[in-house]
Amino acid sequence: EDKSALETIKQERDSLKSQLQKAEEQVEHLKSLENISAEQKDAIDKLQAEYDKYKNEAAAELAQTKKVSAISLALKDTKAFNPDKLMKFIDVDAIQLDDNGKPQIDEVINGLKESDPYLFKAEESKPSPNILPQGNPAGEGTSDVDPFQAIIDGYGK
Repeated sequence: EDKSALETIKQERDSLKSQLQKAEEQVEHLKSLENISAEQKDAIDKLQAEYDKYKNEAAAELAQTKKVSAISLALKDTKAFNPDKLMKFIDVDAIQLDDNGKPQIDEVINGLKESDPYLFKAEESKPSPNILPQGNPAGEGTSDVDPFQAIIDGYGK
């Protein structure tokens, strides 16, 4: 009995050792998964931060491009010789867009017209035609003979 009891105790001990060893292996495995999970979480957080950064940069770049395009389009309506070169004189960051997306550049354009008038076409006032109510004035001829009457008289001869 002592031998069989000793054998039983040894088997139970070995069984408990193997169970303990398996439990330790599972704990180590879970710890490694936790580390992997923490690393993955850190990587995901880093990628999310980079994505948000790029998204914000892209949105800012798109807004800047829209603003520059709106200003360039508005400059085409001015009487500038070269609207593209006029763009170099404008601080794009200082210009605000209204609710319709049109730039508010009137003050800037008026300032440029005063400081650098050579950039703009001169506003010419077209001379109005001189219309006389009683008709065109008589010619300044020295002859008393009517040219029409002279032709008619020439046919009769």
